[in-house]
Amino acid sequence: MRRTGLVLLAWLAAVAAAHAGDFMVEKLRIVRTPEGVFLEGRIVYPAWDDPLELEVVATDRGEGVLEVHEGDAWRTVRAVPIPFGVTNFGAATPMRIRLTGGPYRPGEQVPVTFLFPAGALMTARAVVEGRPNHAPWFSALALGLALIAYLRVKTRRRARSG
Repeated sequence: MRRTGLVLLAWLAAVAAAHAGDFMVEKLRIVRTPEGVFLEGRIVYPAWDDPLELEVVATDRGEGVLEVHEGDAWRTVRAVPIPFGVTNFGAATPMRIRLTGGPYRPGEQVPVTFLFPAGALMTARAVVEGRPNHAPWFSALALGLALIAYLRVKTRRRARSG
């Protein structure tokens, strides 16, 4: 069983390497909206290659949900055709990728894997939009240091005046 998995992984890597120069996934970021968490970016696909479909998008926290806008609603699909040229995707485009799992913390870099037909896959990193939240202990530490500095100044003033 282990040998079969290694053979499959080697085959997928070979297919991915063969397609690596054909298309690019770039400008990835993760955006949190009131509707959910979405992956934004673009796929650049040259016109001289075979038709391409995006089948799976996954992060280290779970598989994403591919959605297309039809009329006034969003519909979940199994695959999205990728036209030649530049395809933008995000929360406000006709195609979006809703991310599951989480949490996605601002400033964090998350590995994202894209699976295309015939096992072609691409992995990249997306940054979660927003400012990183400092840990609560950091704020307490800063407050404690400010209090110590204030008390030190105050005791020095008392020593000088008395």
